[in-house]
Amino acid sequence: MTVEFLESQLDWLLLPMEQFSVVMLAIVIVEVGIDWIAHQSRDYRETITNFAIGIVYEILSSTIAGVCMFIGLSAFAVLSPFNISINPWTIALGILVADFLYYWQHTAEHRIRLFWAHHSVHHSSTDFNLSVALRLAWTEDFIAWIFYIPMALMGFHPLVILIAIQVLGLYQVWIHTQKIGRLGFLDKILNTPSLHRVHHGANPRYIDKNYGAILVLWDQLFGTYEAETEKVIYGLTDNIDTHNPLKVNAFEYWKIVTYIQKSQTISDVLKSIFAPPEWQPDSAKLD
Repeated sequence: MTVEFLESQLDWLLLPMEQFSVVMLAIVIVEVGIDWIAHQSRDYRETITNFAIGIVYEILSSTIAGVCMFIGLSAFAVLSPFNISINPWTIALGILVADFLYYWQHTAEHRIRLFWAHHSVHHSSTDFNLSVALRLAWTEDFIAWIFYIPMALMGFHPLVILIAIQVLGLYQVWIHTQKIGRLGFLDKILNTPSLHRVHHGANPRYIDKNYGAILVLWDQLFGTYEAETEKVIYGLTDNIDTHNPLKVNAFEYWKIVTYIQKSQTISDVLKSIFAPPEWQPDSAKLD
């Protein structure tokens, strides 16, 4: 079964998704225009950085990184003894399964420095608006697909897995805003702007909270749910103080290299790569 055949069978989903992507991008641009005309508070240096990072990310995602994801998932799909048919119900199931796996991907990106190295790019903006949704690391799609290997082994076709991942990403565009307040009972069910503001907060009580993509069921089950109760401080606990897209993407990787150089034991070398982001070797603490 060729990718072209599957794409022809999924035209009813792929075309609306492409149109929705264009609409989401338009909304991001419209928000910039509204803030400009209304003279509302916005750090335009951060906005420009977000667009610059987002453009390169989209180019990579639609070319070499996308191919890498498809080939990687296909390599594991051939090992599966199962073959889940493709129809609206199984695609909906795929999105639900992907949403669950995304929770653990997101957890790993916050608690393992190797993954935080790319995810920190998204969190590094000290201003919070829709354009932050574009601020995705250039290395992300080369890595993130490994968290969806279980779907390939379950029998989901790689193209369906990629569509599910895309749906999760598109959903999360609208939640990057300060213009929508709390949404009552929806804040208990879905990932909303209020809950995602919490996720982007550097406030001690907000750190490592609300990992869900669409549903917050997983956060409630695993104890990472946090409602918005105090003003959010955006950015990192130790901000990188640069608007250079190259430096934003490289900062945490360079920190890993620096910590490895300062490590005095094999254990410290491994921790420099795999420990939580707040860990650092003793020699670095003295600097």
